[in-house]
Amino acid sequence: RTAGEVMFLGGEITELSAHPVVIPFLRSLLGEDVICTSGAYARSEPGHPGMVLHTDSGGDGAPMQAVRVLFYLTDLTPETSPFRVIPRSNLSMHAEGNTYKRYLEHPEEVMVCCEAGSAVIINQKLFHGNYPNHSQHPRRMLAMAYRPAWAGPQSDVEAWNPEQLARLPEEVQQLMTDRNQRRWDFDGGNKPPGMAGDAKGMNPSRWDS
Repeated sequence: RTAGEVMFLGGEITELSAHPVVIPFLRSLLGEDVICTSGAYARSEPGHPGMVLHTDSGGDGAPMQAVRVLFYLTDLTPETSPFRVIPRSNLSMHAEGNTYKRYLEHPEEVMVCCEAGSAVIINQKLFHGNYPNHSQHPRRMLAMAYRPAWAGPQSDVEAWNPEQLARLPEEVQQLMTDRNQRRWDFDGGNKPPGMAGDAKGMNPSRWDS
């Protein structure tokens, strides 16, 4: 069971969109200009059969780069529909890593269990899903999607409702700018003036620690 656009519900759910720990991390990961593109609540009831391995990428409305932050509201145990993932599958350029594919299972998939209140951050190209819910209570989660401002969708998506935006806290509004914003430069030429000589966001050394 799911519900969309939870950012507009108000209260703590809305505030979660601008989580004071997660957003600084995303700005370090994606750059200073981060856009929140969607938010959903997902509830897996007892008896839920599990979700197959898939990605959140693909489709004309999908941005070129994006991450999803999964805020778990329930303790994930092996019985309570835990997260499943194929580590580093987002790096695959093989045909079997086609982001439109789905897999029932994979011999190298990993089960991830965590406590309620935990946040799991995944690349949109990562193959993931969840296991069946064999417990007696539902597994609850909020999934928020973010992208860097430059990485717009291939085709336009529906704009936010301006009246709904106006009712959001300022820190959330700052993350919900134009969902069709793009910063592409196809005509820069080989050596345009004012080229940078440093790009810390691409430093191989940022992965050393």
